[in-house]
Amino acid sequence: LYPVIYPRLPVADLDRSTGFYMGLGFSLNERLSTVDLSAMNISAAIVLILLPRPFAQESHTALAFPTRSDVDEILAACTPNGGTLISRARLRTKGVYLGTAADPDGHVWDFLCRDGEP
Repeated sequence: LYPVIYPRLPVADLDRSTGFYMGLGFSLNERLSTVDLSAMNISAAIVLILLPRPFAQESHTALAFPTRSDVDEILAACTPNGGTLISRARLRTKGVYLGTAADPDGHVWDFLCRDGEP
């Protein structure tokens, strides 16, 4: 398996932006999409997350791993290496195990396991 990147983009009109990216040939990831966001399959390794303002004011990146232990390990490495733990990993909606940290410059990363399995 390879890491999957989830770049997040703030958008003014979620429906318009979803239509734009679908018009470019990208598909809607119905498993990850909700009424509050559109997840667009760019490739097998990139899923663009469209979030309406004010939910997202800046871009922020998510990186998926195969297992929960992979997520726990990378989160545990953040603080000793100069980062800041924002939220410990926990099981979220739609079976996503997710924790959040910031790098030394304040760039926010979500580290997750999409299937929520240990």
